[in-house]
Amino acid sequence: MKVAIRTCLIAASLVLVAGSLGAQDQASFTLNDGAVRFHAPASWMSVMEKKEGDPQAIAFQVPDPSAQDSEDAATVTVKTRQLADAAGFAAAVQQEFERAKEQPGFATDPANKDAAVRQYFVSRGKTRYLVRDRAKLVGKIAAEVRCQRPLLASTPAAWSAQFDRDCDAIMASLGS
Repeated sequence: MKVAIRTCLIAASLVLVAGSLGAQDQASFTLNDGAVRFHAPASWMSVMEKKEGDPQAIAFQVPDPSAQDSEDAATVTVKTRQLADAAGFAAAVQQEFERAKEQPGFATDPANKDAAVRQYFVSRGKTRYLVRDRAKLVGKIAAEVRCQRPLLASTPAAWSAQFDRDCDAIMASLGS
């Protein structure tokens, strides 16, 4: 019996170690006094945190070697808004999207096939950006993840794909 338990413990430890070797370092964040929690890559630099009042938000600048020495930057913002009740979620999401439509150069991305993602283009100065918005209801809090990256010719496709995966991972980690 002791041998079986020890074997199970060793196997479980190996699984944990193997899983952690391939995992990217993550940092934990909270908004709304801990009611909303999420994880972001540790390499992302938090450039703004507003944790009082309503709405609340944390914005990250994502290291992008192609945008170095320029005014362009890949960013991710997690924003929350307290709702009177869960029924107000759809209206809150629509209100944020209406604001997005007011940005310079706004155009929906016809390549987007994911109904859960609002994907569109905007202009920041001379640069076109791809923006991906997703929202989730956490209790009575509307949480939005907005990921935006400059569309630069020098940006490797692998970097863009990793950025999108990291953004999806934030949404997947979002909860209470």
